Amino acid sequence: MTREATFGSDAIRSQFSELAGLLENELTVYLIGGGALTLNDLKNATKDIDLIVREQGELQRLWQVLTAAGYEPEEELAEVYDELGAAFILQKDLRRFDVFHEQVAGVIRLTQSMVDRSRHLFDEGNLTVRAVSLNDIFLFKAVANREDDVDDMIRIAQTGIDEDVIVEEIYTQLELLGRDEFIGAMKHKLDRLREQGYVFDIHEEINVLHDQVQDGQAVSNAIDSLLEHEYSDDLYRGVPESAIQRRVGDETASSGIEWLEQIGAIERASDDSFVLTE
Repeated sequence: MTREATFGSDAIRSQFSELAGLLENELTVYLIGGGALTLNDLKNATKDIDLIVREQGELQRLWQVLTAAGYEPEEELAEVYDELGAAFILQKDLRRFDVFHEQVAGVIRLTQSMVDRSRHLFDEGNLTVRAVSLNDIFLFKAVANREDDVDDMIRIAQTGIDEDVIVEEIYTQLELLGRDEFIGAMKHKLDRLREQGYVFDIHEEINVLHDQVQDGQAVSNAIDSLLEHEYSDDLYRGVPESAIQRRVGDETASSGIEWLEQIGAIERASDDSFVLTE
């Protein structure tokens, strides 16, 4: 079932007032989606309120107070919502909270730099509501796969994004999570933005990173195959670089090894061979 965008600024504020009245302890939440754009007057309404918390205890408190107030888990979620990896989605009548713990889709995390860039919206009772910056919402939208995410990214782009901040945060995410799925999602969204006339310098950097990701995958596959078929004895702990080069070529091997080392997915053993860390 397609949800209509029915939550304007007043409805969002009212829903948070309801939440504030339920809390007995202090809680800070961070808006990361359409709700933040609505409160920034960048869209008229949102379908649901996406928010993220940093601590497991905060997540548990949210679940307890919302379910006690009659909110229930959403059933029959569309696959794209399931892929986002929300800790829980709770709904009461037409009101809905999509709640995340620390990260979204397993590939982007609420970092300290995002927290530092976030904007205070309001306090009510024990509740503090902050919105992550538009640059960071741009990144969160890049990993989601919902039908209106590209439109939201365009709205943000029209206000002007700081590409240096976005690039810096991308490298922070890669170092923190040690996973590169984010790059593919980002490239896909930037390609779609380009189709609609929005071209950013960051696109070229993402393309370079995406090529490295592909090289890293080629090297990873080569190591797996070589370990299974040629280096299954005890002569080497892993796979020598020369064997990887013969399998994928010198340039791909060099680029792929560099990338895998950068994200911590590979390490050089004491005998100078390479082993995967995952």
